Amino acid sequence: MSEIDYLGQFVKVWLAFNAWYRSAYSETQDRKIINELKWNSSPVGNVLRPLIETMSEDAEQFRSDIGFLHHRLEHYEINTGKDEAKRRITFRGIYLNDRPPRIEQDSSYGYNFKIERKQNGTVESSVLNKSGVPVLSYTQAKHDLKDLCAQPSFAALRTNQQSCLRELYEQAAPKEIADLLNTTRSGTSMKCGSYTFYCSREELFAGVIEAVYLMRCHLFHGELSPTRQASECYEPAYRIVRRFINCVS
Repeated sequence: MSEIDYLGQFVKVWLAFNAWYRSAYSETQDRKIINELKWNSSPVGNVLRPLIETMSEDAEQFRSDIGFLHHRLEHYEINTGKDEAKRRITFRGIYLNDRPPRIEQDSSYGYNFKIERKQNGTVESSVLNKSGVPVLSYTQAKHDLKDLCAQPSFAALRTNQQSCLRELYEQAAPKEIADLLNTTRSGTSMKCGSYTFYCSREELFAGVIEAVYLMRCHLFHGELSPTRQASECYEPAYRIVRRFINCVS
């Protein structure tokens, strides 16, 4: 008996899904449509979001598929993006949403820490000592933790001060990257197959949409070697996208 080519099956169902959302949305960019699908009302979300927390055989199977997808992604590494933007597709660090401009502040042992990310994307970081004198003041054109940590004034801080500033800096990041299996996160705990996710149903649904979309990008851009293990990784993704099609057909 021949093995199922889940890479090919995934391509087929995604093309059908793509045809639907291209006709359903006036937006022309896939990324913008995907972001709409993640959080707003749609025939897909209206059917599948409730399944994440309801009790039925179909809901249990959907949650099982989500857990199965997480399992396969943890055992087969798939990366998207290039250079510094490159990241692994995983529910332990999934992009959920863009964040508005924000200010993060804290104080420790008399030192004051402040990170301000502005509307134009620039980031101002500062640390004032007990006398109110700046020991670090740095402005960046964009949010870049690696660049901040490379500054001599950052290196001159004590280890605990560096940790404090780094934590604030990450909290001020322009994109919300979440570990949906982190037990310290607030939200409902949901059993999906053998795994427990700690997030709201909205966050989990958004994470699922994001994961399968990134898998689509990786496959369609010719970055994936068509191995047996790769095909197995796409099996749960195929099942999930097939559900998308069932919601709109």
